[in-house]
Amino acid sequence: MKPWLALLKLRITIASTVTTVVGYAMARGMLDSPLVLVTGGIFLQACGAAALNQVQDSNVDAKMARTATRPIPSGRVPRGAALVYSLVLLGLGSVILGQVSWAAALLGLSAAVVYNGIYTPMKRVSPFAALPGSLIGALPPVVGWVAAGGYLGDPTIHLVAFFFFLWQIPHFWLLLLYYEQDYQDGGMPSLFDRFDRRQIARLTFLWIAAVCVAALLLPMVKVFDHPAYAYVVAAAGLGVVLRAIALLRADTGIQKTFARVCRIRFMEINTFALIVSVALVVDGLV
Repeated sequence: MKPWLALLKLRITIASTVTTVVGYAMARGMLDSPLVLVTGGIFLQACGAAALNQVQDSNVDAKMARTATRPIPSGRVPRGAALVYSLVLLGLGSVILGQVSWAAALLGLSAAVVYNGIYTPMKRVSPFAALPGSLIGALPPVVGWVAAGGYLGDPTIHLVAFFFFLWQIPHFWLLLLYYEQDYQDGGMPSLFDRFDRRQIARLTFLWIAAVCVAALLLPMVKVFDHPAYAYVVAAAGLGVVLRAIALLRADTGIQKTFARVCRIRFMEINTFALIVSVALVVDGLV
């Protein structure tokens, strides 16, 4: 089963499921039984989209050391079987999520459309594919919000989705900086076609700062009912920005050292997104 599980990119799909819980808890104010169907449905949809992405990228994956051992390029899973597998997961997830809300199910499918229909083809022709691709991270909390009966036009969920949209961009670019050689080996367009390493580091720092500013907007517009959680988010955001200054000071000429700096920043920005998620969930439940 390991090759079939590896198709699912579980770290990414679990993250999508967690942010779906954020939207659900905010709108519902409790974690009740329908959440089981909601999380199960979005998880299977995300797994299907992840597997389909590996089908689409199998030829490129074969050229990069980081991805050459994935199930399809390594020959452990036939490409046709992986395609059927991904479509079954997408369909099953949609049906399960539709038992609670077909609007939520359609929003979940729209995330797959963005991921597989826009981002994946676009990254072969443009170094800026991460910008529209970041919608992938913005949609899961909206799915949870709508599934819990929240109004789609509510500005509260728009701000939360905006935060997760911004978070995706430095998430992508820090990976690019860390796996620079792999991206070059794969022949994919990247920011390195337009900028040098130091310029990309500066751009990434600005986006990290923007993520933290977006998090500060949440308490300012009273997304949090309890000020204590807002202070936690503000303190964590300030810490992330201060530590991200290391990107500006790092010696970009020493790839190994610079890659380590990028990896640490990658873990920190993801931890910050988790802190914001937990704070929103707890605030919604208390």
